[in-house]
Amino acid sequence: MTLRVLEREVLELPPRSRVRLVEKIIESIDDYADPGLKGAWDNEIERRVKEIESGAEKGIPAAQVMKEARHALNETRRLSSARRR
Repeated sequence: MTLRVLEREVLELPPRSRVRLVEKIIESIDDYADPGLKGAWDNEIERRVKEIESGAEKGIPAAQVMKEARHALNETRRLSSARRR
């Protein structure tokens, strides 16, 4: 089976099944991630929390983040479907 055939078959699965498959794939490669990556992210998160707590930075309301994420996702889907035509 080629990658293209596999991709086509996966994209025909229901959305919930595709999400479950993606989660499994990500779990399977977590062990291969750079060992320093977790520490770097922990440091970044700590830095950002301190900036927000000190007032140096402000958070973005969740509703705004979700609205922007939905817009970006819809735009990506629109562009992706336009390429297939």
